[in-house]
Amino acid sequence: MSAVAREQRKTARREAILQAAQDVFAEKGFDGATIADIARAAGVASGTVYLYYDSKIDLFAALNARLWQVVADAMQEAEVPLDVRGGTHARVHAVFTAAQQHRDLLRIVFLNPDPRTEVARRMNNADEERAQWLVQILKGGMEAGTVRQGDPAMLARLINSVVIIGLYQCFIQRDGKNAAAYEEVLTEMIVGGLMPAG
Repeated sequence: MSAVAREQRKTARREAILQAAQDVFAEKGFDGATIADIARAAGVASGTVYLYYDSKIDLFAALNARLWQVVADAMQEAEVPLDVRGGTHARVHAVFTAAQQHRDLLRIVFLNPDPRTEVARRMNNADEERAQWLVQILKGGMEAGTVRQGDPAMLARLINSVVIIGLYQCFIQRDGKNAAAYEEVLTEMIVGGLMPAG
């Protein structure tokens, strides 16, 4: 077997294990799921799971990373106008579209971690890293005078928090109903918070 074929096989197995983890977490929740359950769903031995992921926490962290990569990809693919309102709306719409398309994954990530656990700490650290692109956008807006002056890292955290609350309200509590209305309200809240004073 060639090195390319071996690498493709490893990638396929890693993906099968991760998909099995998503399915098992959806059915049993993070706490109720075991590595043995995930291995069985993936059609591999439990030891094989550990060749790819060190723990159940690593599997969950990979699912969290997958969700936010889907969201990041959607935002990068979106046509984003340069004005604050248009750019904000385009990004919020991209996030909601990605969430709609990956509702099961969103539900797993949003409903499973206990905020006092290692899983939640790892997710928070990943959130901070992912927010760096937004920090840079906000800094540029502040320098151009189109965004109010302030701490761009704090603004990025607040914006991400408001969007996460909106996603939770829309897709977890309201089962995706009125997504367009949630997008509009979020856009207005964010734009209102970003506009320069006066």
